[in-house]
Amino acid sequence: MPVSSKRSVAQELLDLVFEKVQEIPDPRSSKGRSGKITLPDTIMYALAVFHLKHPSLLSSDDKRQQPTVQDNAKNLYHVEHIPCDSYVRAVIDQVPTEHFRSLFTSCFTYFQRRGWLKRYEYFKEGYLAPVDATQTFSSKKIHCKNCCIKNAEDPKKPTVYYHQLSAICLVKPGKKTVMPLMPEPITQQIDASKNDCEVRALERILADLSREHYHLKLIMNFDDLYSKGPTIKRVLSNGHHFIAVAKDSDHAALIEAVDDMDRQGKVHRFTYTDKKGHRHWFLYANDVPLNKSHPDLLVNFLDYMEFDPKGNRIYQNSWATSLTLYNHLYCMKVMRGGRAKWSIENETFNTLKNLGYSLEHNYGHGEENLSSNFACLMFLAFLIDQIVELSDPLFNEALQANKRKKRLWEAQRNFFEIFVISSWLLFMKGLVLQGVPEPRRTGKRVKPKDQQIRKKVSIQSLFPDTS
Repeated sequence: MPVSSKRSVAQELLDLVFEKVQEIPDPRSSKGRSGKITLPDTIMYALAVFHLKHPSLLSSDDKRQQPTVQDNAKNLYHVEHIPCDSYVRAVIDQVPTEHFRSLFTSCFTYFQRRGWLKRYEYFKEGYLAPVDATQTFSSKKIHCKNCCIKNAEDPKKPTVYYHQLSAICLVKPGKKTVMPLMPEPITQQIDASKNDCEVRALERILADLSREHYHLKLIMNFDDLYSKGPTIKRVLSNGHHFIAVAKDSDHAALIEAVDDMDRQGKVHRFTYTDKKGHRHWFLYANDVPLNKSHPDLLVNFLDYMEFDPKGNRIYQNSWATSLTLYNHLYCMKVMRGGRAKWSIENETFNTLKNLGYSLEHNYGHGEENLSSNFACLMFLAFLIDQIVELSDPLFNEALQANKRKKRLWEAQRNFFEIFVISSWLLFMKGLVLQGVPEPRRTGKRVKPKDQQIRKKVSIQSLFPDTS
């Protein structure tokens, strides 16, 4: 098959990333950059490792001398000279993590300008954006200057060094794909008397959003940790809304204020039963003081329970929100938005840890920024995959043909190592054919029409230059 002039979504995204990578200043000295391998070569190859879902840097390093791998790294990822795994770690360790922000913003701008962001519209007030943190590294021995520390002052317990990452994604109830923004590493801060934490990471996320996405209005979805006065005021001051879990145990003053309003007849209740026989119970009130420390901060309160057809309670939660609960239908919509926070746990963290990306695997810790940089590059590979899955029919055809994502990632790595591939469009077509089952041998004579179909779907015809 001749080289196609069409460009796939994956190719356009990686081209944009490569343009931005070339703008990152090289942290190496003039002596350190004297070889053929450039900083863009190093960063793009590290991204290729995560995008191809290699289980480790060593597994990719074993095959980097193969001619097919070298050709495909150049054709698909703009890597002229493939570095070894130790060189990748040494160089990327020196790059400040904030330089990767432009890679995420360029992909998000591409996604937004094509009108695909509208698919995530749920509330008219803004896009639903859960925020949560996850641990990416933990060790009792390996550490760097950016590690947070547990049990440092307790001689009876072993000292634990760890890294966390605070992530923010755009989600929509009922949609499996999520749109991650640049995550915020939770690392040891300069001149900090305490460990960095999720709340401080949120402050940096809000500052980055106001600088990079100042037109993007969000409805941030938090767990109970964030539903405190100073944090909520900071979210509101940045022009965003929020839906935050408000547990009874941590918000006694809020529950007491709701009870007082209930006695005054200002609290509303309603129930409805869905087609499956599940009963949904709601209680809501507007303009309730969050706590006694911030009496001027009024929130809207929603309490919700779900019962199965036998009357057993299967779910319960309550939220404080800045969205006005003006009728029953809107309460149900806010409830679905509050429950959508699970998307960042299931569709994001669970996918990155268990479906091929290996987020918790230690690809390298380094002495400065390596652990955080690798985690951010893995999130970037995940962002590219999510945009491609949402917008590229050929990718979804390949996914359907290969049944499962893990099987698709394995086929992707095998193709990368075996065939010389000139473009992402042919790469996707090959992955589609990879999933086509072989025809059963029935002993019957194959008709000419069937012979023509088999010839048309031959993988070898896509990549004729492969030795």
